[in-house]
Amino acid sequence: MIDFHFLRPLWLFAFLPLCWLFWRLWKQKAPLQAWAAICDPHLLSQLIKNQHSGKRQHSLLLLLTSFGLIIIALAGPVWKKLPVPAFKLLQPRIIVLDLSEAMLEEDLKPNRLLRARFILHDLFNRKDTGQTGLIVYTGESFVVSPLTEDAKTIDSLLDSLNPQIMPVNGQDLSIALQQAAQLIEQAGFSGGQILVLTATPPDASALKAASKLANQGIETSIMPVLADSAVYPIFKPLANAGKGMLLDLNNEGASLNQWLRRAITSRQYALSEQNEIPVWQDEGRWFLIPALLFLMPVFRRGWLQRVQL
Repeated sequence: MIDFHFLRPLWLFAFLPLCWLFWRLWKQKAPLQAWAAICDPHLLSQLIKNQHSGKRQHSLLLLLTSFGLIIIALAGPVWKKLPVPAFKLLQPRIIVLDLSEAMLEEDLKPNRLLRARFILHDLFNRKDTGQTGLIVYTGESFVVSPLTEDAKTIDSLLDSLNPQIMPVNGQDLSIALQQAAQLIEQAGFSGGQILVLTATPPDASALKAASKLANQGIETSIMPVLADSAVYPIFKPLANAGKGMLLDLNNEGASLNQWLRRAITSRQYALSEQNEIPVWQDEGRWFLIPALLFLMPVFRRGWLQRVQL
């Protein structure tokens, strides 16, 4: 009972007018008692011989108790919490990471690839990433992880990603975008987001693929992994074609926040038992049961006349 409190404590102020009304009724003399001022005692005893002493006060106490319990119920007494599954937004996001030799350049320290890993470490350790997948590409694309809610599992794989594990060289972003769309569709989603991390400006085939995906409800954004921000506008056409955004590496935290908040045309929700929200359970209903029992005498004939309301 340490956690006992009221959800709507302002209702307790209703006790003030209730106590005032009860005091007025308690002090109010019944009509038969008023005869004592003008009637002889031996005649008065005949008038009130059928009245039982204390009935009026007893009825008032029942009325006070009933209304008091109703006020407590309205105030919302609580003393325990119940876990309630929360609806979470199922927002599919695919990260597309360039693993070509260009990512080993050291214009960014220690190099472009390690800097991209740091960014993804930050992304995958956030709670609002939703359903996330990872694709790496060179001349071909490969799925590192399909869509999953366990972003930390993907995070644990990042350190093993480097150009040496790729079976082919080259750089074909359009293939990676198409495979990202397939992952989203295979998971049953009609829309989603793709974020590309690369140091190579997108070619015409990538722009065409991004535009096609945008028409399907899948937006494509890009973050250039380059030290020279002056060349960032070269990457802007992909964001425009994919109806996404151009993320700034030099302000990666704010850029990721903005990207995560971007609205998706098709929103899907599901109950999540892993993200249960503890909610205080209103126990006011238990106070209504005795309150109604105490009010039952009201329905008896002559009860209001006895109370003299």
